[in-house]
Amino acid sequence: MKPQVVAEDIASGIKVTDEVVTAYDEVKQKHKFKYVTFKVSNCDTKIIVEDKVKESTWEEFQASFPKDGARWSVYDFDYKNKEGQDRNKLILVKWCPDTIKIKAKMMHSSSSHALKKTCPGVVIQASDRDELNFDEVRDKILQTSQ
Repeated sequence: MKPQVVAEDIASGIKVTDEVVTAYDEVKQKHKFKYVTFKVSNCDTKIIVEDKVKESTWEEFQASFPKDGARWSVYDFDYKNKEGQDRNKLILVKWCPDTIKIKAKMMHSSSSHALKKTCPGVVIQASDRDELNFDEVRDKILQTSQ
């Protein structure tokens, strides 16, 4: 069965398929996974699911990003709000290390718009693991939740 195209980025020609939407819903609605990771397929035509992880600490999540490839990941982020209450929010991490080729960076950047429309969440951009600091991500969520 051919996957249904849900969204397509006109600039890059990269398609977001129903496989990605299903994985997103498994994190957001069903809480089956702590996070899912997406990448551009080897044929550079669509965004595919690379990994689905049921349980993970923030540190394990940080370490999961490759140094040699761009990725997107939807993560169910648990935190405490300013009143100390437990909360959670979906974040969309746009991972694009400085070490990858310019063509790959451009493709990742131009494809991100279609993915953001399909998988909404607080967007966190990172090019190295230090930019995925828990406190800074929480602060960004708190700013957007006001």
